Amino acid sequence: MRAKRTPVLDRACRACGFSDSRGLTHAKLQSGETVTLCGTHELMLRRAGGAVDAGELRGVLSDRRDTVRRSVGGGDELAESLQEAFAPNRRRTERRAS
Repeated sequence: MRAKRTPVLDRACRACGFSDSRGLTHAKLQSGETVTLCGTHELMLRRAGGAVDAGELRGVLSDRRDTVRRSVGGGDELAESLQEAFAPNRRRTERRAS
């Protein structure tokens, strides 16, 4: 009896190139294709509801940091006081003795 061949999978995350095998996992796309992803991108794929193919995978996992922030408008009083407390100009005057 012949052994069933398993597909050769990438040795790095398809989205970011992370190559430490301890942090890699495999995800199955809706087309049936199996891809290698790091844990972060596998989680992002699950939260996004999956992808049909590798082309759509790139769109789903693309960098979303330049999108409009959720908190549009002014901050609340707590946010303002925290921002003032940890502002860089205040930290410069409070140097620790060496």
